[in-house]
Amino acid sequence: MSIGYPWIRLRRLCQIMRQNFAKCCEEKLNAQINMELKACHQYLAMAYHFDRADVSSPGVHGFFLQASAEERQHAEKIMKYMNKRGGSIILSSVPEPLPKFTDALTALKHALNMELEVNQHLLEVHALASKQNDPNLCDFIEANFLQEQVDGQKILADFIRQLERAQTDLGDYLFDKYMISAGMHNSVAK
Repeated sequence: MSIGYPWIRLRRLCQIMRQNFAKCCEEKLNAQINMELKACHQYLAMAYHFDRADVSSPGVHGFFLQASAEERQHAEKIMKYMNKRGGSIILSSVPEPLPKFTDALTALKHALNMELEVNQHLLEVHALASKQNDPNLCDFIEANFLQEQVDGQKILADFIRQLERAQTDLGDYLFDKYMISAGMHNSVAK
């Protein structure tokens, strides 16, 4: 009886079930997972920046805290998908987030740029999956991410415009109160 490494047997089982899942798609999904975790980490840092006593913006804090949780859920959803397809998940280190922002407007603009970057990468994953003739991956990306990204970008753009119009201390205060009830995706009509 030979003693083998258990992870080698497990890897073989994953490869047995793997079908029509190109290595380049697996690599692109791993990059997406790490991008989602980077956004999660950045949103978490942003949330707790706005929770500080000298900033005190509970609405903005809650908004970014919710955004952080959503990004983590996206990463986990992709990881579950990778396991279903027989892929290998490779997590990289998460870069240090920007530590603080001068105001909510700057933070929202940074959030919109992050969302645009995440969306662009998702579009690239979809295009690659299409090129590799992987309709399952195309469907996964379409069903779980693309519309949500567009909706989230619209909400952020609306918040940015509203806050630009309210550029006074009172306006910032009122906007923060409005943010308590807002979310990245819960106010979008289904």
